[in-house]
Amino acid sequence: GVGTAGGRVSAEASPPPAPPPVLTRYLDTLARMAPGDPARQQAELAATLAAAQQTRSSGDTLRYALALGSAGHASSNPVEAKRLISELLASPNTLDPAEATFANAYLREFDARVALYAEVARQREESEQSLKLLDATADRRAEALATENKQLKRKLAEAERKLEAVAEMERSLLEQAGSQVEQPPR
Repeated sequence: GVGTAGGRVSAEASPPPAPPPVLTRYLDTLARMAPGDPARQQAELAATLAAAQQTRSSGDTLRYALALGSAGHASSNPVEAKRLISELLASPNTLDPAEATFANAYLREFDARVALYAEVARQREESEQSLKLLDATADRRAEALATENKQLKRKLAEAERKLEAVAEMERSLLEQAGSQVEQPPR
């Protein structure tokens, strides 16, 4: 059984307490928005939107906001979900205390996700800027190397022309020296 034996609690754990019945419909909505079946997610999102638009009740608005802001579906929009919950909580509503606490918890969750997405976007922008800077630096270095390469090729061509001219002078001098040796002195 459950109890202490020698100051230790036994390994049997009691199950977590059941959520208040008033939260069941919100938990069901979140369960239907779980990743894995895009058609199910879209159907739930459409149903919660229709209910919120038709009844304009606090509970249906909260259900739609939870569906809209839940992660893992193509239409996820935590920014809009945060706005909906903020407006719902800031205005007179018919939520009971457990629903209001639940809404506040999701408001914080959506706020954290929005902040996280903003941080990811900022880091992505910084990374893209760094890559552009690196690309520009590499481009400038490549241009400098190409310019230096052209200059070195011109200098090499000039040195080869001079070397050819020196070789031609040597041949000419050798030919003159050879023709003077072949002619007997007069």
